[in-house]
Amino acid sequence: MGKFHSYTAGTKLSLLKEELRRLSDLFELDGALTVEMPSLVDSEVLLDLYGEELNSRAYIVEDPVIGNLMLRPDFTVPIVQMHLDRGSEAEKYCYAGKVWRRQDQFSLRQTEYWQAGFEHFGGKNVPTDDVAAFSLIMKAVGNLDLEIVTGDLGVLRSAIHGLTTNTRCKKALLRQLWRPARFRQTLQYFSSSSSLIKDSQLKLIEALKFGSLDKELSQVGPVIGLRTSQDIINRIEFIAEDAKKNQINELDLKLLEDLLSISCSLVETTGYIKKISRLNAELNEAVILLENRLDAMSDAKVDTKKMSFEVSFGRTSMEYYDGFVFEIHVDKKGILAPVAQGGRYDELTKFFNKSGDRENVLSAIGGIIRPEILVNLKD
Repeated sequence: MGKFHSYTAGTKLSLLKEELRRLSDLFELDGALTVEMPSLVDSEVLLDLYGEELNSRAYIVEDPVIGNLMLRPDFTVPIVQMHLDRGSEAEKYCYAGKVWRRQDQFSLRQTEYWQAGFEHFGGKNVPTDDVAAFSLIMKAVGNLDLEIVTGDLGVLRSAIHGLTTNTRCKKALLRQLWRPARFRQTLQYFSSSSSLIKDSQLKLIEALKFGSLDKELSQVGPVIGLRTSQDIINRIEFIAEDAKKNQINELDLKLLEDLLSISCSLVETTGYIKKISRLNAELNEAVILLENRLDAMSDAKVDTKKMSFEVSFGRTSMEYYDGFVFEIHVDKKGILAPVAQGGRYDELTKFFNKSGDRENVLSAIGGIIRPEILVNLKD
């Protein structure tokens, strides 16, 4: 079972407090305003935004007066809400405190642990802001020998938007973006026309192809109800045509499968994606953003040689991420422990927009550090 948070005392407590002060000073020096967030947050508002993975790990507290509350599972969503309630545009915030998440039965991870982090709203240059956020986290982590994996959920989102299939298919795929198994099932479903049609309908469509639909209908028995035989024929023709329209063609299917298989060094990323992007204009736009981010990393003297990139990275964590994502982790006896992580979540800002304008998206990116792990690594 997941471990309870063990107490911290003596030298270890002093080191943790010192680390928290160091991180706070670093973020404030970058222009961030220190904020304290409540430990209990409104579960009804936030559960829809965290997604299935975090929802299953949330601690819900029932209050007969003010309704259901949730022990804070992260800082980002409450800070987005606070920022937009303040009516601010451009602002940076930093914070430190505990978060609570249920763990699996045999997990060694703690249910209560510290996070220290920052959020940046209202930036004007996406690639530059991405790199600035990543660089700040790297500076906070220091010169430790850690593994760094990056991704960009905008790549897969753009590829889906650029498919030649219809809106129905695209929306279905986008809904399952953060659920890899269901995404695969949805992709398989829409890549085969027969999967869109019931067996009984498929039999009638086959009869339609060979000109024997009237004979097939006569064998079923008399028509009952208001529909005539011609109505049924018209309906079957519509279903057959609709199945063709809803299909994802072989080229689009191969593009998505090739894209999902990309796992390489960061500097090789754009080359691999360009090889498969073909005529997908939306995906080509995403490649330009990747190139601009790499240029910004070069300008900021970020060492990218040991950094990896996975198209699927970030799809099983927070469902509010929609762009650049990163994680810095250490391998402890075969278990990857994240020391720091973060990403872009512009779309999340739409949900708390006080004007009610769901099209008004604010640039937003942030990152967190696990100070307890950092202290242990330095020890």
